[in-house]
Amino acid sequence: MELDEYRAANLANWNDRVPIHWDSDGYKIRNYVDDPEYVSDVIQFDRDRDELGDVLGKTLLHLQCHIGTDTLSWARSGASVTGVDFSESAITAARKLSAESNTPGEFVVAELYDSPNVLPGRLFDIVYTGVGALCWLPDIDGWANVVAHFLKQGGIFYILEAHPMMGAVSDEHDGDLIVLDWPYFEAAGPQGYEEEESYTGTGTVSHTQQYNFPHGLGEIINALIKAGLQIEFVHEHKVIPDQVFPFLVRGKDGFYRMSEGPENHLPLMHSIRAHKPG
Repeated sequence: MELDEYRAANLANWNDRVPIHWDSDGYKIRNYVDDPEYVSDVIQFDRDRDELGDVLGKTLLHLQCHIGTDTLSWARSGASVTGVDFSESAITAARKLSAESNTPGEFVVAELYDSPNVLPGRLFDIVYTGVGALCWLPDIDGWANVVAHFLKQGGIFYILEAHPMMGAVSDEHDGDLIVLDWPYFEAAGPQGYEEEESYTGTGTVSHTQQYNFPHGLGEIINALIKAGLQIEFVHEHKVIPDQVFPFLVRGKDGFYRMSEGPENHLPLMHSIRAHKPG
């Protein structure tokens, strides 16, 4: 198969997910409408740790923004936000959420690698990538070049993303043993699989075929360095906002983790902050 065929399959799958996610408990759409101060669990995670820092008055570009919940959460934190996604259905939902929640945001349909052509001449103080994004991209170096392209001199890149180890772990769990049955490092081609359910919500998708592209943590870091960014920190985290594996347990903070004892066995998220020199 060609990359365009992988992309088309993934796009159909993500279009199907939009109404499921809109109605799901995981995305909590109603909270944005009812509470003008509500922000997503992912952005609250950053607020609690102050990894990105103050965004007040800053321009922020959210790559692969999906239905805009994180994007609009950054807007509620004081940023002037732009979100891009390859799914027109997702962007339509993001615009609807922006209007219904009275939270300003610009949302643009764009394939990530083509986004510099869709947003010509635009530069941002901050470029952000969130959870569940990188595994859908075939070219991690190309992604890092897009990040660097959009950053102003001195601008900040921040990613809070599922740890690459998550992509290598099987849903199967043998007591305290974690089973690995998917590649961790970049492979010659994508990992194809079929799945009717999404990671949150109760509906099923019609287009079940999807393709993931693994990228190890070192490959991600080196891509950013090759693109000219300077790494400030790399953090690994023991929690994640969704129950992506049946063996994860929900903590009092609302995040999922390995149970007590095995909690140190597996990193679930990672975060990177970098800047463009100048």
